[in-house]
Amino acid sequence: MVFTPEELRRECRPLSELAVEALDAGRLDELRHILGRMSAGHFELFWGYLHWVVRLAGKVLRDFGEPFFEETSSKIAASLMSPYARWILEGRDKDAVSAIVLLWVSQKGRVRALEETANEVGFLLHPCGSGGRLLLEAWHENAPTTYPRTRGGSPLFCRLCEHLRHALNQAVGSPFWSVEPVAGRSGFCRWRFRKRDARGRPWYAAEELDRLTSPRCRLALRLLDQGNPRIHDLLRDQHHEWRPLHDFLCLWVTSLLSLIYPAKGSAYLSDLVWDTYVTLFESAYVLHALLDDRTVFRNLVRNWHYHQARFSVQEEEGRFVFTLDPCGSGGRLCRGEMGPPGSFRYGQGLLREITEPSDLTFGRAPFPVYCTHCAATNRDQLLGKPWPFLVDGDALLRPDSACRQVLYKKTAARRAPPELLRQVGLDAAMPLRKEYLP
Repeated sequence: MVFTPEELRRECRPLSELAVEALDAGRLDELRHILGRMSAGHFELFWGYLHWVVRLAGKVLRDFGEPFFEETSSKIAASLMSPYARWILEGRDKDAVSAIVLLWVSQKGRVRALEETANEVGFLLHPCGSGGRLLLEAWHENAPTTYPRTRGGSPLFCRLCEHLRHALNQAVGSPFWSVEPVAGRSGFCRWRFRKRDARGRPWYAAEELDRLTSPRCRLALRLLDQGNPRIHDLLRDQHHEWRPLHDFLCLWVTSLLSLIYPAKGSAYLSDLVWDTYVTLFESAYVLHALLDDRTVFRNLVRNWHYHQARFSVQEEEGRFVFTLDPCGSGGRLCRGEMGPPGSFRYGQGLLREITEPSDLTFGRAPFPVYCTHCAATNRDQLLGKPWPFLVDGDALLRPDSACRQVLYKKTAARRAPPELLRQVGLDAAMPLRKEYLP
């Protein structure tokens, strides 16, 4: 066994609990170290979602042209912005603005409050952590086929952002949200939100704006530097801080897959998932080949916490079995727990299930369209990749049931359960390819 039972229980705790424990014990150097890990705790997940969204949009643009891409993106934007539009129409303008700003605060970019006047409130993205990050990293130049620009020259994620603003402004019937790129500063943008009926009153106090635009770990470190240890509220469940952005990106992906499936069929959906997600997942296999079992396990535990899952773990002779109740993405979506309460559920709006069984659905139907990427990566791993993330296709038979995800140890024999092979249309697992051998 890799861990004793006591060690396994500790290893499965979220970083936020360890941070609170270090704070209460006065171990401030340890706390600062943990805060550094927490501040980047969701980075791989955000990086994966960001690139998956752009890869999906790029393939749709490449395969079907700009009119279809524009129509599809506009429908997704209208759906995703509908809760914020509803708040604005109900007179909760400030709540909507704060929620939108928080989506960008979690992106590992920087957001700074600008002046607030009687008529509007402004923010500076310096740089934007999504479209700005991709622009500064020159993905559109280094991989122009996968990360194309539109005919008008817009980077793809920036065009998706334009659709979001247009959808919100159209839904509320006024130019509520505007964006202006900063001249001479690639990836920098100024945002302005128009106050519809503030009667000249300010929305935010200076301290409130600082809290809104500063991630919790940054605030906690600042208070520690000032000699103020009263930071428990910033530490507890810190992995939930980025949940709104996590859910927003997950819902964008699910909405696109839901629109593509009836329009282009299950064969194209399979190609879409394979070409955009399975190839992206290659980075996980490379990392797996470099790390030992303990480190791989710790990374996966951290990722499940930041993936918004509730889970328990059982160590067996050759593997670790994670029981996800629910998985933080597909499982929560199946239970209607994603996004603002009551806003998104399969069978409502854009979100739909697949109605015919295939190796993309673990041989089941109906099947939630988002979870197809789990079946696709299962097949990919069984065809000669490491086995860090195999999913039990018999799990999640009902929305209230749990999922099971298995991490095989590096010394374990590659004996795949026959049922796992059958679910993805295989007769046998391939030997591990030599580039992934330790």
